[in-house]
Amino acid sequence: MEMFRLLSRSFIVEALVALCFLTFSILPGNDCSPTHPEHRLLKKLFTNYIRSVRPVRNDSESVKVSMGLLVSQIIDVNEREQVMTTSLWVNQRWVDYRLVWDPDDYGGLVRIHVPISFLWKPDILLYNNVEGTYDVSMLTKALLHFNGTIEWSPPAVYKSSCDIDVENFPFDEQNCSLKFGSWTHDSSRLDLYPVREYLDERTYWENAEWEIVEMPIRRHKIKYPCCDHRYVDITFYFVLHRKSLFYIVTFVVPCVLITILTIFVFYLPSNCGEKVTLCISILLALIVFLLLIADMIAPTSKAVPLIGVYLLFSMGMVTVSILLTVIVIHIFHRTPLTHTIRPWVRTVFIEILPPYIFMKRPADCEKEFPVYCEPQIRIDPPKNGSFIPNGTDSPAGDRSCFNRRSLLLSRSPSHYKRLQKSESPHDNNQSNMLSVERDHDSEDEMMDTNIDHHHHHHHHHHHHQRHMQTHERQSINPRVREGLEYMNYIVERTKTDDSEKQVQAEFQFVAMVLDRIFLIIYVICVAVGSLSILLSSPVIWEDESKHPPLPTAPISYDVLANPTASSASK
Repeated sequence: MEMFRLLSRSFIVEALVALCFLTFSILPGNDCSPTHPEHRLLKKLFTNYIRSVRPVRNDSESVKVSMGLLVSQIIDVNEREQVMTTSLWVNQRWVDYRLVWDPDDYGGLVRIHVPISFLWKPDILLYNNVEGTYDVSMLTKALLHFNGTIEWSPPAVYKSSCDIDVENFPFDEQNCSLKFGSWTHDSSRLDLYPVREYLDERTYWENAEWEIVEMPIRRHKIKYPCCDHRYVDITFYFVLHRKSLFYIVTFVVPCVLITILTIFVFYLPSNCGEKVTLCISILLALIVFLLLIADMIAPTSKAVPLIGVYLLFSMGMVTVSILLTVIVIHIFHRTPLTHTIRPWVRTVFIEILPPYIFMKRPADCEKEFPVYCEPQIRIDPPKNGSFIPNGTDSPAGDRSCFNRRSLLLSRSPSHYKRLQKSESPHDNNQSNMLSVERDHDSEDEMMDTNIDHHHHHHHHHHHHQRHMQTHERQSINPRVREGLEYMNYIVERTKTDDSEKQVQAEFQFVAMVLDRIFLIIYVICVAVGSLSILLSSPVIWEDESKHPPLPTAPISYDVLANPTASSASK
């Protein structure tokens, strides 16, 4: 019903145009007087002209129509709706043998402009149109030559379907097309030929986002299931390259910078508590970028866009960095009360690997830092009824070195109460004879890995010495003996604390080594993955000679005089 209404409206418009033309031609004072050559020519040509009849002498013949496009502008390429909007001039040319005249009989008139509604015209439509208007909406006049050749170039804005391939977005190449053909006439009644092999770019207005690299034209002869004869169509292809600068600045560069920020996670100290927070913040930022890209491109499952693949890769790497950070933090906070460091771990991560990853562990306390060496308390037998503790006779091998920067744990309050309770005024002179030098600095420092062996040797020697001292204490005043026992307890506790601190420092150094190893591996993976993904688009490495140069010479319509020759030259 709608089609019938449109046809009726078109017929009424054409009738009114014809009536106005005839009325205007007979008005007095008009140049188109009955004696005017153009008036006489129009009267001769259209007196018995029937525009619904094909312009052929024999019904078995086909009308040869040559077709071309003048591209004015690519208005838009909508990725989400997969629609290309173009502004074109549709050039059509055919020969009507009924509209031939001798220029000498009409004052040398070789061509005239005639309303297209007066003429027979091919019913050429855009097959892949996505709007309701399949035909040209603006019916401009046609140019009629004396040999019956008709040229018609109406402007049109078409919205055609375009299969958008987002696999290489934003470094993508799109191949859109405009398929024109007759809707009712098969190849035996209407035959189409392209004007030339490539579109004309003389009138093209450059698009801000897309660059045309090739515009080939192809003629197809297809047999559809509905019909017995073949139908001819002319397909105009648009090979487009996206201008990626905008997307590089707004998407690619921020994503790369955010991914680089993840590298600095491995530089943060493990005890600051912000390593995992930074990783999660970066992960959320990448998710926001992924949502922005999902709103821009077509929701298709055919392929994942290149920038989407890179974002997924970055999110995966950030997730891996979170897992590695958790492992490093777990190792960093280990203590001797819960874990023991294995010998192979000490050998690999403390002795072997650090020089290869540009790390150096602080030197031994004897080499790098001043120390306080605590002499072993030696109890000599009483001489002349007095007790003199000797701390200078212990050999140098028995000296226990404490790093100046090691932190001593706090003492038990009950221990000091017992010590104070056991002291009395008359014992002050004896207790003042006991002195042990100590250093209580508050900074942690790592000690040499061979300290375990040194402690082991020192433990056996000290055990033998304590056995000798136990025998000697039996002849000492009980209160003095009790004071010595407290002092020995303090010494042993200090040694235990230092040993625990040493093991904890080793765990921390192992965590630092793992952080550096993960950093190197992460940088290599991010660099290789980013380059392999972002540079995988064939458009980046495409040879310019793959696409032939676009024609810029004016279109020649001489080929229309012999359309078969045009087809043979293809």
